[in-house]
Amino acid sequence: KVADWFRERLPTKTAYALTRWKNVLFGMAFYAYCRKYPERAKRFIVGQVKKGLRGKVDVDPHFTPSYDPWDQRLCLVPNGDLFETMREGRASVVTDHIDTFTETGIRLKSGKELPADLVVTATGLQLKFLGGLEMEVDGKKIDPSKTMAYKGMMISDVPNLALAIGY
Repeated sequence: KVADWFRERLPTKTAYALTRWKNVLFGMAFYAYCRKYPERAKRFIVGQVKKGLRGKVDVDPHFTPSYDPWDQRLCLVPNGDLFETMREGRASVVTDHIDTFTETGIRLKSGKELPADLVVTATGLQLKFLGGLEMEVDGKKIDPSKTMAYKGMMISDVPNLALAIGY
């Protein structure tokens, strides 16, 4: 809504820059709030989830983690499409631990079996620089841990290489 207000009244570049800064500053402020007042932040976040689910899906245990906000990465649903899909019954969330894979899916520690065509593992994220590729310049191996990054993009002693890292 703020971005729309900017776009309606300001030149495109100015509106974009102000929207970007608004988003950056809001993110920083919310992170600081979560770290300083974790219980209040958790209540606020769970309240927003309840609002999004509108009583159609249980919030406990699926959306009430045992840890404080930002002790682990926070998952955002900016336009609420996940909640809409869940309210319509087109998606569901199961909170449990996988016991084993079966012929047709997975068996959970609770004993419940879930059919699955595909299982995407999403725990234990371990990033590797350049995906674990080894770099060489003029036959000499480059140890990334011994290099410097210029403006977060270019690696010292590695000509013509620029990186953009993020998720």
